[in-house]
Formats: sequence, C-alpha cells, structure tokens
Amino acid sequence: ESLQLWDILTARRLHIRSLTLRSIGFRARSACTQELVIEDAPCLERFVSLYSPDISFETIRVIGAPKLKILGLFSPCVSTLQIATLVIKGVSPVSLANSICTVKVLALYSSGSQLNAVLNILRCFPRLEKLYFTLKKHPKMDMKNVRLCDPLDPIECLAIHLKKLVFENYKGRDQDADFAKFFILNAKVLKEIKISSPKGNDIQWVDDQHRLLQVEDRASRDAEPEFRSEACP
Repeated sequence: ESLQLWDILTARRLHIRSLTLRSIGFRARSACTQELVIEDAPCLERFVSLYSPDISFETIRVIGAPKLKILGLFSPCVSTLQIATLVIKGVSPVSLANSICTVKVLALYSSGSQLNAVLNILRCFPRLEKLYFTLKKHPKMDMKNVRLCDPLDPIECLAIHLKKLVFENYKGRDQDADFAKFFILNAKVLKEIKISSPKGNDIQWVDDQHRLLQVEDRASRDAEPEFRSEACP
C-alpha cells in the first residue's frame, strides 16, 4: 500500500502500475531519473516529495489515480506535471479548463514573484481544504494589483473550501508578507493559519508581522495567524 522512491540513480524513466498502492513518496536529489509516470493506481490517495525539491524529476505524469487527495511538495524544478488531463508547465497550467476535484491537500514550493501563476494553479484544484507553502527567496515584486480577488472571477477554493493555510520558511521579508497577506485577505472560510519562522518566538517581531499582514482585515474572522518558531537553516 505504500512505496518510497529514494534517490534512484539507474533508471531514466520509472513507470508505476499498482492496484493496491495508496501512498507514493519520492526523493530525487539527482537529475538522473528524468520521468516518473503513475500509469494506473486506482487506490492512490497520497503522492508527495520527501525532500527539498531543488532537484526533482523533469516530468511527472499521474495518469490513472482517480482517488488522489494529497499532492506536493512541487516546484518549478518539475518542468512538466500532469494530473489526469491537467498539465502544468513549471508553475503555469497549460489550460484553466481542466480541474481536479479530488485533491484536498496541496503543497507548493513557491515565491511571491509567482503569485499569479500560483493562483492559476489553485483554479485547477477547486476543492482544496488545506494549502501548504514553502517560501523561497525571490526578487521584489509589486503586489498592488493582486491584493484582492476579482469578485466576478472568484477562485473557488479560496471562496468556499479552504480551511487550513500553512507557510513554512517565512522570513518576514516584505515579499513574504505580501504573498501571505493575499491569502489572509481573500480566503473566506479559513479556520487555521500557521506561519513557521526562525523569529516565531519574538513577540515584537510577531506584532510587526500582524500589522504587515493586515490581520485585522482578514477575510475569515475564525482564523488568526499563529506563529511558531523553526530552526534557522
């Protein structure tokens, strides 16, 4: 029922078929294995990366996994990610017409400079209930035009389904705050917001972050950001 793929160096392509697998985890720190294909896994519910995704498979295709619920941690290092008929190149869906309604939990390795691309990905997973971000360093960007969702073009998971939001590796940079603030101001039914940071125990720093994140203006009154400390890398 469970399979872990751990630094496989001798196969350029892996194809998996299984009638019983429920969970697949992979760790790829070498580009030797270029393609991973889940051809037929009717019971598969969980497909996740087990390691920081600085290097990963170039192409991942999950063709036959109709019960997939948990997906991630993925990054632009995966040049092509295909889930059923949904195809994502880097962090951009090829088409917004295809959506995957079974996925409830998604983890992404992303930056503020990719916000619009991330929002397009979220449109492809309309029933998300839990969303995890591992933030990476990124160039400064202007967030003025993406502070609020367009009410005429809502993102379904932010408006109706998303209950839990987690940010890892939050350093408190302006770009981090702007990225997180977008979701705090737009996710309407959140119950939990967790933010992990090396400064999570610094009361004054946390108070400053609350102001930067405009916590008082949050879309869901049921969720106030909870900061927690993480060790510096």
